[in-house]
Amino acid sequence: MKKISKKYLSLMFTFMLSTSAGFIFNSPKVLASNNLNHSITDLNISCTNVYAFEGNLAKFQNNNFYGLIGKDGIVKTPAEFTSISTFKNGYAKVAKGSKFGFVNGNGSVVVEPQFEEVSDFFTNGLAAVKQNSKWGLINNSSKIVTEPQFDAVYGFFNGLMRVRKGGSYGFLKSDGNLLSGCNYNNAYDFSDGYAAVEEGNTWGLIDKSGNFKSFDFDEIKSPILGLVPIKKDKHWGLSDMSGKMVLEPKYTDISYLNSNLIKISSGDKRGAIDKKGNLILDLNYDSIIPADDGMCQIVENGQYGLIDPTGKIIVQPQFSWIDTFQEGKAIVCSQDQYGFIDTKGELTRETQFDKVYAFKEGMAMVKKDGKYGFINSKGDVVISPIFDNASDFNEGYAVVKKNTGSSSVENSDDSELKEKYIKWGYVDRLGSTFISYDFDSASSFNDGCSLAVKDGKCNMIKVPGIKSIPSTAISDPFKTWKIKFSKAIDGRHTLSNKDDTVLNDIDMTMTDNIKVTNSNGEYANVSFTFESPDTIVINPPSNGYTPGETYTITVLSNGKYNIQDMSGNKLKPDVTEMSFQVLDN
Repeated sequence: MKKISKKYLSLMFTFMLSTSAGFIFNSPKVLASNNLNHSITDLNISCTNVYAFEGNLAKFQNNNFYGLIGKDGIVKTPAEFTSISTFKNGYAKVAKGSKFGFVNGNGSVVVEPQFEEVSDFFTNGLAAVKQNSKWGLINNSSKIVTEPQFDAVYGFFNGLMRVRKGGSYGFLKSDGNLLSGCNYNNAYDFSDGYAAVEEGNTWGLIDKSGNFKSFDFDEIKSPILGLVPIKKDKHWGLSDMSGKMVLEPKYTDISYLNSNLIKISSGDKRGAIDKKGNLILDLNYDSIIPADDGMCQIVENGQYGLIDPTGKIIVQPQFSWIDTFQEGKAIVCSQDQYGFIDTKGELTRETQFDKVYAFKEGMAMVKKDGKYGFINSKGDVVISPIFDNASDFNEGYAVVKKNTGSSSVENSDDSELKEKYIKWGYVDRLGSTFISYDFDSASSFNDGCSLAVKDGKCNMIKVPGIKSIPSTAISDPFKTWKIKFSKAIDGRHTLSNKDDTVLNDIDMTMTDNIKVTNSNGEYANVSFTFESPDTIVINPPSNGYTPGETYTITVLSNGKYNIQDMSGNKLKPDVTEMSFQVLDN
């Protein structure tokens, strides 16, 4: 692998971001400099540890207690909680000792800690709470919607929550009332608008109004891919929605795999069929595990392989494990040697490292001899393993920990000496130091803001080089976005005449510099198309975006393979973001 020389291009470039519907957002012209300007403000808040911003709030720790700070540098929630979870659907769980409550996205306590257990808030504005060993529902105004009375509750599916009281099952609606009592002997969650239930000694389907249709089988499950799994004489098959047999019962189990495939079991072996009952994957595997974007891991004799959403084998079982795909690549390991595969199954080995982590923003963290560095998606070493610790890249920068003293510091048993010289700082995607190593703790950037601890005080770091475009809402989960630039961008694949080093690769440029993440920072498995000289298309995940979720499109331009025009001028500003919410219709 060739080590990349560190060089920061400082040119001016303008661009426009547009949706496929034709909305155009113009960014201002930004004059580049050798380093982005940044501000560091001492907030005069006692602090021992900090975390990345989620929306407008970031968690901070002061000894054994946690609070929340806003981007304005003001404490929104005092450090008085023993734990604060990540935010989900606009709320975070908080705890005081063994009691749980909630705060909202402004940091206000909306439900005082009073419950034994709580779930996250669901998209309908309700959360499950446990009191006196019984479960009920509460809304975001702290009002009890359903009195705690159930022994178990499950998630909302198709707008209905399965619950159990004693040995009987029922379903709660979003208004907190039971659909049709709690009187089923057994039940599955709703799927495709129906749920399989056992009423008396008869199995059947109920719709969302509670209407029951009996099926003449020993057991059934809720529909998958428009078909109903049916059991007769200890074997499973499939029927249509009316109960007409589609596949004779001959398997020991049938379950959902992805939007194209149904998993089948025979004894301890697994395979897959399509919704017509055609055998797609032979019953050869010990396990088939759903992965990202419809892909599935297949396991045979302890070795992992991969199939695509249609059941085509991409990689035969040969790895000791396969990580989830990020940015079109998954980390793999075989006999303690690491590498990564793309969605076509092509393998790049990285035998020189002790460990390779998932890709983020075109960079994967690597570990060698206890030190951390980064490689790019070609496997080139961009940042040599020299750091004592590191985070993934976010918004073009990574938080890294480095010994700023002599080599004797790391070998010392003196904790105070290590605390004095081993500090956190920030690097860009070329490995250049962006913010010097001055901090005892530091968080990743989010929307141009991060927190860092110095001398027991919390500091706010802001980067003005991030452009935020007003958010929008969409109703189509399969929405296609288009990024339109003010000039034709370089879509060529070019190599160095000297050593065949890749100088430009449009596929890598799109994957490394454009990302779509959900509200938890998890990557959406989108794909890209270079539609025309000035337009890049963001195609949705194969299963679509999740209704009710908020996503952020981030466009970067501070790495090796930058978005640039035909003259080599790179995109400015260095980071541009736009959020969109998928309406839950």
